[in-house]
Amino acid sequence: VWMFYIAGGCMGMFGTACVSLCASVIVQQNYSGSRASGILGIVMAGSGAGGMLVSLILPGLIRELGWRGGYRVLAVCWLVLGLSALMLLGQGQGSGSTRKELHTDGMTRAQALRSPRLYLLIVVSFLLSAACGIQQQIPSVLGEYGFGTAKVSTMMSFFTAALAVGKILQGMLYSRLGPVRGGYLVVAIFAVSFILLGVPGLAYPALAALAVGMGCVTTLMPILTRFTFGALEYAAIWSILSTASSIGSLVATPLFGMAYDATGSYTPAMAVSAVALFVSLPILALAFRKK
Repeated sequence: VWMFYIAGGCMGMFGTACVSLCASVIVQQNYSGSRASGILGIVMAGSGAGGMLVSLILPGLIRELGWRGGYRVLAVCWLVLGLSALMLLGQGQGSGSTRKELHTDGMTRAQALRSPRLYLLIVVSFLLSAACGIQQQIPSVLGEYGFGTAKVSTMMSFFTAALAVGKILQGMLYSRLGPVRGGYLVVAIFAVSFILLGVPGLAYPALAALAVGMGCVTTLMPILTRFTFGALEYAAIWSILSTASSIGSLVATPLFGMAYDATGSYTPAMAVSAVALFVSLPILALAFRKK
């Protein structure tokens, strides 16, 4: 069992960092304004598409090669794709003068640490990521409602596809409405998704809304960070908010399972998640209130 803890820790430290931290930093280094929002949505949609592909391919690999062989094949694929992406990024960097212009605005990390907005956004980031802890329990939630294994598999494929599409839609939404007004809407949808998930007959709308809401962590929060603190030391400031997000996921993911063990139902945990997300709305409003 110990090797799963080590592997999970390494994937969390390096895999998640590459998706949520490195990707957003690269986008913000090379693009600005509403264009950056749309491009980040497209880039982050790759994580949903990749998850869908892995969920389709991995079971077959495990059947043919065993679980060790299946994960080894995935490791080779990730290595090849990762190195290829790095080579392409190295060839596609913008000119020095253009990138310098993008990095002249905003706060330093030290200035951000003195801003109340940073700490309000830390709370929002924690709450959003904590609500995403339900993701590992979704198959169990659907199974609790009486859906069979095949049906649950189909519904999870729908969910992962919705994750990819939802991030693209978020990028377009933030480009049109701005990250603050768009953020209010998406967080509200995220909160409502937990209410819908409590009704078995609304499973598909709930999964669609949940997928859109979960994109907040990797799309909304990086965009709000750039919008609030600028690009001057974006990577250093986003790393703080990203850490808060990781802590939220770390704390909440096992709590969903523990809550089910204690109550025999996912309903209480989903109710708490909905309340937490609704609470994040006034906190977000407080962070961007006009002075």
